[in-house]
Amino acid sequence: MADNKKLYQTLGVDDTASQQEIESAYQQLIAKYRESDAEYAEIVLAYSVLSDMEKRAVYDVTGKVKGTRHRSNALTNSKKEKIRYTLNTLFLAGAAVTTVLFVLQWSGVSTTPFYWACGVSIIIKLAEYIIRLLP
Repeated sequence: MADNKKLYQTLGVDDTASQQEIESAYQQLIAKYRESDAEYAEIVLAYSVLSDMEKRAVYDVTGKVKGTRHRSNALTNSKKEKIRYTLNTLFLAGAAVTTVLFVLQWSGVSTTPFYWACGVSIIIKLAEYIIRLLP
């Protein structure tokens, strides 16, 4: 067993605590802090690891937390995901408009906006890909 038991100390439970004890300690502690507090993030991290049997087993053996992100990374990733979601929504709307304009052009109506809609959709999708590549 690893000597690192910081997550257990954060929740104030023993390393042999049951799932119910971990849940109870988490509920009591989380009620004391706001989301903006540093302690809040530590409590959430400790609970996310100790409440999952696989993560807890890895933590008990290695003393390391795997598969979780720190709060600061989660916030930036959350913002990127919101931007990507918005861009993808705009792309889908643009694709719908482009489809309608394509059908109109195919039926013989000359529609210059078709080319504009295609260009805007491609630019939006490229922006989404660029954001996906950012760290």
